[in-house]
Amino acid sequence: MYIAVNLKRHRTVERVGEIIMNVRIIAYYQLMQVCQAEYFRQLLKPVT
Repeated sequence: MYIAVNLKRHRTVERVGEIIMNVRIIAYYQLMQVCQAEYFRQLLKPVT
């Protein structure tokens, strides 16, 4: 019984870790896209 509960908890923790990693990757990717957009806007400013 105790082992089963422990396994369940471990699986839940693993799942939460996966979700957190995915959220971090998505957030980082979006941040990079925003930074790139700003960078290109700054680059193109003198041209236009």
